[in-house]
Amino acid sequence: MKIGIFFKLLVTYIIVIMMAITVLGALQMIFIQNYLTEAKQQELVIKSQDLAEVVKPLLIRGEDLHPVIISLNRADRSLGTEAWVIDKTGKLIATSEDHVHCEGDIERTDLEQLRGGVVSVRKGQSRYFDESVIRVAAPMLQGDEFIGAVILYTPVTGIKATFARMVDMYGLAALLSILLSGVVGFILSRYITRPLREVSNVAHSVAEGRFENRVDVKSNDELGQLGDAINHMIKRLSQYEAMRRDFVANVSHELRSPLTSIRGFVDAVAEGKSRDAEEQARYLAIVQKETHRLTKLVNELLEISRFDARESKFNMDFFPVEVVVNRAVASLKPQIEAKSVSIRKVLEKDIPLCYGDEDRIEQVIHNILENAVRYSEEGGSIIISVNRQNGEVVIEAVDNGPGIPREDLPRIWERFYRVDKARSRDQGGTGLGLAIVEEIIKKHGGRVFAESEPGKGAMIGFALPVI
Repeated sequence: MKIGIFFKLLVTYIIVIMMAITVLGALQMIFIQNYLTEAKQQELVIKSQDLAEVVKPLLIRGEDLHPVIISLNRADRSLGTEAWVIDKTGKLIATSEDHVHCEGDIERTDLEQLRGGVVSVRKGQSRYFDESVIRVAAPMLQGDEFIGAVILYTPVTGIKATFARMVDMYGLAALLSILLSGVVGFILSRYITRPLREVSNVAHSVAEGRFENRVDVKSNDELGQLGDAINHMIKRLSQYEAMRRDFVANVSHELRSPLTSIRGFVDAVAEGKSRDAEEQARYLAIVQKETHRLTKLVNELLEISRFDARESKFNMDFFPVEVVVNRAVASLKPQIEAKSVSIRKVLEKDIPLCYGDEDRIEQVIHNILENAVRYSEEGGSIIISVNRQNGEVVIEAVDNGPGIPREDLPRIWERFYRVDKARSRDQGGTGLGLAIVEEIIKKHGGRVFAESEPGKGAMIGFALPVI
């Protein structure tokens, strides 16, 4: 049988309340019983000392003590207190007429205590009656000599009756408290479990691939924070799902285009549709170009997948950024010469060494410069600068191309995103270069940025912290 959290919470509330009531009630009962017993004991001690002061002169003069004791017993009959008198040997010399037993038979240790002038107190079960009693013996001294003692005892029946009534009242209060705690626990359990059930239902819908549902929890406590976190997670999952679909569609399209081209030209050569050597060479050149583009695309996709899986390895060390810039520019020499683009390097003096993966940073600069060359006009110019600003080494590449619309600037780091949708893939690249730039720079603890105005070129750069 499956037990829900609602039932568990309700039972927990009731058990906690019952335990609290039981412990608190037991402690209160013990405290009250001890208090009543101690109060009665103190009362008997004072009474016994007062009676000893009355009986002492009579005992010294040898007068009969029975009338005093009998009168006292009759006066205290309603309170249940009895009185006896013993001599210095512990022998009973005065008692009430209707008592043949002395509850206060004195033992040797009690007698020694009385001879020292100390009141003797005993509590426990009566030896002659079916009840618990408190017995107090007050010594009578003539000078330093012990001449006798007055014994008072009282049953604790009254204390037990008071205690029993309190137990009944406390039991009734406990029952009412448990009933109220059950009602309150029921309400609180529903209050807590309702949003949890809603979270569970929404989580199930997300697991089934439906992202349209949201958790409706308006409280400002942890449950509200949980609901907000779930809603934020669903929003991000929905975005990731859309990105995944777009990614699959883009990859399929990107792969299909060069594969279709390669297949077409290979089929043409294989089927003998072109027997001219020059034309076949042209076909092979196109196939070679498409193969290189396909290889680059696959490599970039593998790079992206390694970033997503957090499997990319970085060889971190200090390196001079000027050397890396020079190597990146040299690697793009064929593209630069093909478009007759001039590159001017503006390198600030005394740039500190950067800390990171030198090859990865070269890849970043290469991708940014390649993007700048691709979008620059024929015979245009590119400026790449390196300087230090506010504890960072900043590398920027500025071109004089068509620029990037303001609304497109935040999206240039997205995978497969192209500003100019009409531009051919051969001219526009794979759309993964800047996405890889952002991933690498994030792994180095840096930041990427871009600025542009349509018709006035674009500036794309990154910054690395100075260590």
